[in-house]
Amino acid sequence: MDPAFRESVKKGFENCRTDIDSLRSSQGSFTDKVFLLEKENENLRARQREMSDELADLRAELKGVMIALDYIKSFSQQQSVQTQVPVQTEFPPVQVLPKKAKEAHSLSSAADPYEALLAFKAKANKRELLKKKIVSMISEGGMNLAELKFMFVEHFRYCSKATFYNYLKELELERAVRIERQQTKNIIFAG
Repeated sequence: MDPAFRESVKKGFENCRTDIDSLRSSQGSFTDKVFLLEKENENLRARQREMSDELADLRAELKGVMIALDYIKSFSQQQSVQTQVPVQTEFPPVQVLPKKAKEAHSLSSAADPYEALLAFKAKANKRELLKKKIVSMISEGGMNLAELKFMFVEHFRYCSKATFYNYLKELELERAVRIERQQTKNIIFAG
């Protein structure tokens, strides 16, 4: 065999080896870049899911605020109508009596069964009116239970928190409302 041919073949193989080595290093760097891009894509997807969840929470809170604003507007409109035309309120005003007067009043009530019956009916009617008010405050798409409690107990001061939850239990038993757990919040829906 010709030494020049042998040298030529040897150089050809060396050039092939050099090309293969450079292709391997290029392929390795491309593999690393693809891996990094896949990781970045996963991180971006996770961030997008987090932002979608935050957006959903913000929409729910905004809806609650809008409902609260509507109730406040209707309440202020009712107040302005009531100042123009005096109308009897739903509930009779509560009289604060001294302790001895309360005892005397309870004794006279016990002596007159008709007055005791009227007092019982007023209390029962108040209970039903407040339960209807709870159902009417719930919007079609449901409402955050904490917002409903805030408006009913702390804002409008219709009753105490314990009474509110007792009414809520009664409404659930009557199947007038249902409460569902959505993520970390309790959402209440009308019947």
